[in-house]
Amino acid sequence: MVLEQQVETLQKQLEELVAKLGSSSRNSSKPPSSDSPEQRAARPKRKGSGRPHGGQPGHPRHERALYPPEQVTRTEQYFPESTCACGGAVAVDWENPYRHQVTDIAPPPPPEVTEHQFYHGVCQSCGNQHHSQWPDWVPSGQMGAGVIAWIVVLAGQFRLSMRQTQLLLWEVWQVRFSTGAISKAQGKSIPWMGPLYRQVGEHVRGQAVCHADETRHYRGTNTYWLWALADNTVTYFMTHYSRGKAAADALLGSFTGYLVTDHFSGYGNVPPERRQLCWAHLIRHFRKMAGRCGGGGMVGKRLLLIACATVRTHHRWQQHPEGAARYRRRILRLRRSFQATLSLGEALDNCKRTRNQCKHLRKDEAMCWTFLKDTRIPLTNNRAERVIRPYVQWRKTSFASQSAQGDRFRPTVLTVLGTARQLGMDMATLMRYVCSQGLAHKPVAVRFPLGQVCTRKPLQMA
Repeated sequence: MVLEQQVETLQKQLEELVAKLGSSSRNSSKPPSSDSPEQRAARPKRKGSGRPHGGQPGHPRHERALYPPEQVTRTEQYFPESTCACGGAVAVDWENPYRHQVTDIAPPPPPEVTEHQFYHGVCQSCGNQHHSQWPDWVPSGQMGAGVIAWIVVLAGQFRLSMRQTQLLLWEVWQVRFSTGAISKAQGKSIPWMGPLYRQVGEHVRGQAVCHADETRHYRGTNTYWLWALADNTVTYFMTHYSRGKAAADALLGSFTGYLVTDHFSGYGNVPPERRQLCWAHLIRHFRKMAGRCGGGGMVGKRLLLIACATVRTHHRWQQHPEGAARYRRRILRLRRSFQATLSLGEALDNCKRTRNQCKHLRKDEAMCWTFLKDTRIPLTNNRAERVIRPYVQWRKTSFASQSAQGDRFRPTVLTVLGTARQLGMDMATLMRYVCSQGLAHKPVAVRFPLGQVCTRKPLQMA
């Protein structure tokens, strides 16, 4: 009896080790960068179409558009010889010259330095000291609105660290500031960006469909969390010390629409009828289940087959929406097969891990099919994955934040600049307006033109 227990214990340990060694970005939540060379080599390769590279026959031609004449800095004109070899005169076609433009970047102008001189005087009668008044529009620091705006943009959009920002300011504009001054400038911008940050939060919480995700955020050696809530036009970020339901509730606020997430329990306070599970995450879990032996592997292969068929059927319906009735019949048939396979997995005796996963998913099975209620609900949470990826890259290159100021700056700047980029706005111009009003001690009146997506949006004043 003791020997049998030891064998059973060793078998469980062996299964856990095999499962751990077999984990990769294709069957778990591990990032692709953590895959081993063997796992990277095993990734499926896309089959080539056999066609040559570049534009295909019949494809519309794409060319770089020429600058309009009013934006051309200098024009050089070249003329043919005035006489032909036969002795005749050459008539020049003045209306249709061949235009060839060469774009270059001129050296940046020197920084604009404004010196404010404040004088004082003494009364000749009573000896009282009189000092000049400090205007409200004169900054108390040594940075103007343009410098602070670029410090914010270089960090929030281009994900540069303090030292990289310091180096770029010197190399491009010959402006030298310490990393402490750059950090202080970022801190100044936080309350100035506050109205735009809150506007995005209120807007996204009022949308019909949103995506949510979270990732680690470090303050020194302590682990915090960066949360993201996004729809198709804007993204709202928030830092929190917790990854639990309280943090998810703080992120969602008054949101009452459909929420697309992974299977993380932190979103458990969202009613199941308003939550859609990401099928891309489910496929990764099913792929890992399919790699097991025995009945567990058989159930995993069956679930993986059903999941891939569901995604494929949904994509076909998006391409040909006229077949809505046939699409719904197929999806409902796939759902019945999905439920039956989960029931089969719950009855397994020889694979405890698969049995528990099937029980857990069976309880939340309705959340896999919420997309049937509204055609606007997508099957995957790719939107949240994409908006949170730039922060992950920034986290790797800029180290951790060192204070509560850094915890506030990162979600604020990611929200404001990310929304500006999604709306097609000029981020540097936007931040210059914001910083100019902030330095002048005026209420920041700039607002996003939300709900009107186009390129190069004008700024709106409150």
